Amino acid sequence: MTKEELVQIIKDNFTNELGFVDISKLDFGNATIDISHMKVDGNLLQGNQKVTGDLYQSNQEVEGNLYQGGQVVGLDVFQDNQKVEGDLYQGGQVVGEDLIQRNQTVGQDLFQSGQKVDRNLYESQQEVGGKIIN
Repeated sequence: MTKEELVQIIKDNFTNELGFVDISKLDFGNATIDISHMKVDGNLLQGNQKVTGDLYQSNQEVEGNLYQGGQVVGLDVFQDNQKVEGDLYQGGQVVGEDLIQRNQTVGQDLFQSGQKVDRNLYESQQEVGGKIIN
């Protein structure tokens, strides 16, 4: 099976009554999951994630708003090289080790309130068109 065939099977079998492709609440157990290089012409929802290892949310380009809040991660979170034309929401993240937020370009506001980081918070090269709300 090709990835294109898998995408069609998922769309055919997991589209809910609102028209969303709903693959939420999947439990992959002890595995590393790679969902990089995805192209979505609509919305991509990645909320309420619980990760015991590291979480990489890098090299993202979003024409609307990007929501990365409410995540619980056991080790490090990498949120760098992000270009967001709207607002970027990163509040309420709980990180077991380091939170790295570098090279972020935000067209509107950046929300970072309520972050709990057990070790180090690295923020650099953040360009924000609106306000930074901590």
